[in-house]
Amino acid sequence: MAKILDFVKHNANYFALILFLIFFLSAFFSVQGKFWEGLKFSGFALTSDEVSHIPAGFYYLKTQKYFINAEHPPLIKNIAAIPLLFLNLNLPQISEELKYENIQWDFAGNFLFGIGNNPDIITFLSRTIVILFNGLLLFLVYYFLRKIFGAIPALISLFLLVFSPNFIAHSSLVVFDVPLALLCLLSILTFSLFLKDLTENKKFWTPTLRHPHFILAVLFTVLALLTKFQAIFLFLGLFSGGLIYILFTKREFWKRYLLFFILFSILILILIGRNFLYQVVALNIFFLNGLIEYLVGLMMVFSRAAGAWQATYFMGAVYGSEGAGFTYFPVLFFTKETLGFLILLFLTIFFSIRRFFQKNHLPSGESAANEAKVEMSEAHRLRQKFVDFLRNPFNATTLCFFLIYGFVSLILRLNIGLRHIFPLTFLLYVLVAKEVSRRFRLDFTILKKKVKFSFLFLPLFIIIIIAWILTWPYFLSYYNILAGGTLEGYQIATDSNYDWGGQDVKSFGKWVKDNRIEKIYTHIFSNVPLEYYLGEAYQPFNIRYDPLPPKGSLIAVSAFELQNINYDKELPESKKYFQFEDNLIKRIGTTIFVFKVQ
Repeated sequence: MAKILDFVKHNANYFALILFLIFFLSAFFSVQGKFWEGLKFSGFALTSDEVSHIPAGFYYLKTQKYFINAEHPPLIKNIAAIPLLFLNLNLPQISEELKYENIQWDFAGNFLFGIGNNPDIITFLSRTIVILFNGLLLFLVYYFLRKIFGAIPALISLFLLVFSPNFIAHSSLVVFDVPLALLCLLSILTFSLFLKDLTENKKFWTPTLRHPHFILAVLFTVLALLTKFQAIFLFLGLFSGGLIYILFTKREFWKRYLLFFILFSILILILIGRNFLYQVVALNIFFLNGLIEYLVGLMMVFSRAAGAWQATYFMGAVYGSEGAGFTYFPVLFFTKETLGFLILLFLTIFFSIRRFFQKNHLPSGESAANEAKVEMSEAHRLRQKFVDFLRNPFNATTLCFFLIYGFVSLILRLNIGLRHIFPLTFLLYVLVAKEVSRRFRLDFTILKKKVKFSFLFLPLFIIIIIAWILTWPYFLSYYNILAGGTLEGYQIATDSNYDWGGQDVKSFGKWVKDNRIEKIYTHIFSNVPLEYYLGEAYQPFNIRYDPLPPKGSLIAVSAFELQNINYDKELPESKKYFQFEDNLIKRIGTTIFVFKVQ
């Protein structure tokens, strides 16, 4: 095993290249499908959020005005819209009285489906460039992980990311959670390098441009803040983690640290303000206009998060403004991460705690006086270990970010997907990779026999790969066997965890077309006009309000609507889809159920 590890270490970049290739191919083909056979019915349809993100980005680039989908910063939307600039696309006209209002859904539907643009080529190009951008971020993560921790931890981290169904699913869509998580990780890594430079370099007071880690930390933090407003917690985590590291390492440097963090903050504010010079033009004070616009968006997103303005199905109940509670994210984490990774995580926690509490042993032949001295110092041993832990800049910043981001995630009421804690789960991949790589060459004892840790870890890696293969291409709907597997995962939670606004609508349209179905009653949550894929067969239906169709009719229901209806306590049984559960004739993809009225 030692020779194998040495071989992998010396050829780490080649193995990384293979993993990058797997990432691109899986992200691209899982969402684009057999695009060469025709874009309209291949791959997955636009998810609900993508419908607003792509048109908003195109509008920003064409008009330099930022009021559509203003509850999210523009970075990923702008990137997604770059290839669209090379197409001859029509742009909907917005009347004066509607300008500077959040009319995102009407505008998006009109841009994509109402004025002669091709929604399928738009989706194809926008998703492809976002996949490439996420691939670039993934490469940078690998580069800095290798620089800080070495080749093996970097490769294992890359492996855990690439073979995570959640990572592949969300990195292939025009959404913000994967780029935010990767940028948070890059910011923490480069900020940790900057902290190390600050405390170890006696000649640090030189021009800032000579400190690449400082500049990179500013850059990645700005990009994170321009990706999603939740990145404000990254900023707080960096400051508190850096301060703790300085106080436990070189207390006399605390003034130096504060001065540099003030400079760090000023640069970030200038860059954010410069990138947000869209709407607020009356002040005309350089970057201050943009900062005001950023604060408006920040207030919008936190207002929505605090109010939870949408129904959430979770574990057999439908929740409203009260949210699904503290168990929401823990349950999703343990049901949507692969079983192989969860076992690796538990092993990491077990061995880390064991190492932390492990007593120091004296070499044989030490004097009784030295032994007594060691016993007397036992009371300070744990404290010293914790202090040593905080004297690592990565540990200090990671711990603070994890506590701040995790606490806020648990108390907010907007529970619409595991994706909201990707910055934490991706950090866990790195922490697990560090511990696994440290133990690869070590032994453990079982039944009085020494066994290499590698023989324990390798089967778990294989389990992760098998889960990834069996899930293809339905990574968005992935649940592990603790939740009954992907096909039963909708019983735990829907929304972006399973059915994100009808991603299987394309397959549904193809099934309707191939089977020459003339009419089908459809209750599917989607921001895509369903008649685009279903044509004249489309018959809108909502069992809450509409009478049941005639016997022999077909009803198509998405998992999102199915669970929200079935577990609505205000509805009578005659208004629920439970009555059709024995009449299921077809399941399309993972999210669309077709029932026949008997």
